[in-house]
Amino acid sequence: MRILALLCAFLLISAPSALAGGWAVTYVDPVPSIQPSVTHTVGYWVLQHGTHPFSGDLGKTGLRFKSGAGYRDFVGVALGEPAHYAVTFSLPAGTYEVLGVQGMFPEHPLGTLTVPGTLLVKPVDPQMVQGTVDGPSPWQEIAPPLAVSASPAPAAAVAPSEPSGKPLPVWIAGLVVAGAAGVFLLLRKRLRPNARR
Repeated sequence: MRILALLCAFLLISAPSALAGGWAVTYVDPVPSIQPSVTHTVGYWVLQHGTHPFSGDLGKTGLRFKSGAGYRDFVGVALGEPAHYAVTFSLPAGTYEVLGVQGMFPEHPLGTLTVPGTLLVKPVDPQMVQGTVDGPSPWQEIAPPLAVSASPAPAAAVAPSEPSGKPLPVWIAGLVVAGAAGVFLLLRKRLRPNARR
């Protein structure tokens, strides 16, 4: 029995995963203001490793809108460019977590949509953007929102990041106030003797 358990453990550890190293990133085209109970169409790209079209049959793609415990999926249709899709959806007023449904790859978090309002896109983790497109570009005039040599820039509004600078320490503000008071007192002292003459 121990030998069987060890053999099973060895097979599980040594067997290559079907998706080992396999992931994708979804990028959305510019998203208009979304109104409640109105039909909207949004374009999106599903790129393996965040940089190139998947070479096999990707499967069903689309967008998933999660609100509370429930969610709604809208299936996309392929457009003319490689890895480019469009999805049509209508949602009631509310706030939704938006995920890219990426066929055989795990879903990809895109950001938050407030209806009525716009999609706030979560910046892509740079670790998810790896590799390059081998050979000539698969895209012509219409291409995904990829930077030439850096990580992709999302096409919709980007969620604001935390301020990069720290607030000034209180002691600096105190120095400024003390310095201003000192200048005022010096000027006042110099002007008084002249006023007595």
